[in-house]
Amino acid sequence: MSETDCTIERGCGILKMAFSMIFALIQPLKSWSGGRILSFFNVGEIYRDTYQIEHVEPFFQGELAVAAAGGKRFYLQYTRLQRPAPPRAIQQYLSLKHRSIVPYLQVYSEERSLVMIRPYVPFEDRLHERMARGGLEEERILSWVRSLFPVENILKEKPLRMYTLLHPANIAITASGELQVLYCGVEGRTLPNPEMDWGNLLYMLFSGNLVDEPIKKLPADADFPKPLAKLIQKSFNRPAGYVASRMDAYLKKRESKGLLDQLFKRPQPSGKEEETESREVGKEPGTPPSQVLQQRLEEARRMKEEQARQAREEAERQEREQRVEEEAERKAEEKDHLEAERRAPEERERLERERLEQEEAERKTEEKALPEEEQAKEEDRKAEETRRKAEQEAHLERARQILLQAGRLEKERREREAARRKAEEAKRLERERLSRAKLEREQHDRIAAQMEEYVQHVFNR
Repeated sequence: MSETDCTIERGCGILKMAFSMIFALIQPLKSWSGGRILSFFNVGEIYRDTYQIEHVEPFFQGELAVAAAGGKRFYLQYTRLQRPAPPRAIQQYLSLKHRSIVPYLQVYSEERSLVMIRPYVPFEDRLHERMARGGLEEERILSWVRSLFPVENILKEKPLRMYTLLHPANIAITASGELQVLYCGVEGRTLPNPEMDWGNLLYMLFSGNLVDEPIKKLPADADFPKPLAKLIQKSFNRPAGYVASRMDAYLKKRESKGLLDQLFKRPQPSGKEEETESREVGKEPGTPPSQVLQQRLEEARRMKEEQARQAREEAERQEREQRVEEEAERKAEEKDHLEAERRAPEERERLERERLEQEEAERKTEEKALPEEEQAKEEDRKAEETRRKAEQEAHLERARQILLQAGRLEKERREREAARRKAEEAKRLERERLSRAKLEREQHDRIAAQMEEYVQHVFNR
């Protein structure tokens, strides 16, 4: 092998090593930016001859930049699209007004993406940064989450249904301690899809752990008090209204438990107080010991009867509240089911309308490009498409009937289950009533026997 061939071979080896190193460096960038190697915004560049970029960070498969223009600062948010966004989607962004949403000043269409111009807000923290420092109290977490419930309702009521990302990195804390969301998307148009729900948000806030992928139930190692764990578990895959009702029930039960603990907490007298009391009782002139004992026993009996009465009343009250809570939960589930049935035709109509609009736009584009000799083939294709759509609609109608039948069967099952639970609860209460009566009789007989024995002992002396 000549010296020239050796040089060429060594050069090829060096090039292979260089390409391997470049590929290894590019891979993390691709995964961090959602598959894009190059950044849309770059520090120092000027967007649309107006906004000078000062800071850029990855933000949910897009980017969030801080820019300056005309002596003011702005947020520039780059959002990727999975389908083209119609003009009315941009109008929805501009008309979106709520104290918990950072406003939209302008929205620009870019290639397979949107760029939103929003006023700069000097946030104290993003919620995931606040979580990292720890020390979030339960009351603060519940208050914050409750303040975000109206955001979901406002976004879902839009003609093109919208959503926000229930992730701490998408939520910021203002100087006044209120929350504002940064990202809002249009269903079926923008990326990423709304996969995180209220259960995921509550789990992250209470555990202090961020999750990259949505979870459907509490992890086995989740260490929460049972009522709080129940609240979080019932918040998975649920709308804001249902989670709000569960949160109200949780707070009401927590307050009633605290009140019950205070009611039955009795201060223990010190040894000095007991000694003073015994001396005072012994000094009472003309009071036989048997009468003192009888008074003490009578007071103890009355106190125990009062405690038993209060315990029964509290148990009955908690039972009533539990029944009301179960009934509210059942009604909420029925309401959600009815709401889903009511929205189903509207959703189908909306999807059909969007599909027709998209097909019409595609048809006009294709008609401009197709030569005249292909018009016949295009008409045949449209006829076949019409037939296929009719078959799909018939299939959807059959599926809807099956869902309605399943809903009716589920409702009947819940009613039978509720009747069974009610009968079992009635039996349990009757057993508890008989047990309490038996215990009271035994206690009364035991006190009477002790009193008689003491009197006999005194008189025999």
